[in-house]
Amino acid sequence: MAVFIKSEGGVIGSKHDLSGDPTFGYSSQVCVFCHTPHGASNVAQPLWNRNITDLSAFQMYGSPTIDATIDPLPNAPSLACLSCHDGVSAEGEASAVNPSDTHNIRNEPGSGLVVDKQEPNCNACHNTGQGIYPRKLWRIGANLMDDHPISITYPTPDQDPDFNIPPDPVRGWPDVKLFNGKVECPTCHDPHNGQPLFLRKSNEYSQLCFTCHKK
Repeated sequence: MAVFIKSEGGVIGSKHDLSGDPTFGYSSQVCVFCHTPHGASNVAQPLWNRNITDLSAFQMYGSPTIDATIDPLPNAPSLACLSCHDGVSAEGEASAVNPSDTHNIRNEPGSGLVVDKQEPNCNACHNTGQGIYPRKLWRIGANLMDDHPISITYPTPDQDPDFNIPPDPVRGWPDVKLFNGKVECPTCHDPHNGQPLFLRKSNEYSQLCFTCHKK
């Protein structure tokens, strides 16, 4: 019988750990549900093991008070997150007609580029104490207008003096990341740290917010 060791603070044992006891049809591997060394998506990164929703489904944030540029579509770091969290990817078996699928991965464990026919550990995402498959509270949706802007270029002091200047304009801060100078989903969320909401740092007294925002 396989022994599964769960630890605090990392992806193992977190909500992003979709592995489980293979006796029940789950893969015992942890990384495979997101990453693959072969046959990765050419849209998301790094080495992303999932298909990406039709990009035309996304509605980007917009506001007349924003001085920085928001890209017309999510960029690769955010698309990786949205491949599970957009709530648009179809549920069920992937097909040529419907290649985007929340549950299936592009390359299953072992050799061979085939869509994974094993469900992940469903309870990792769905179990809220009332059994599996309740409403999916983790969905962000394809309408990104009611969430923090992503794929937005971090403003310069000339554009908006209410933002702090990062030590590295391309990569951001040591604990809050920019991706090629842009704010993306993993700017604030580290999918591997296992902390509440996977935040890169505590937001008590708005510590996380004040990394970028002066007020």
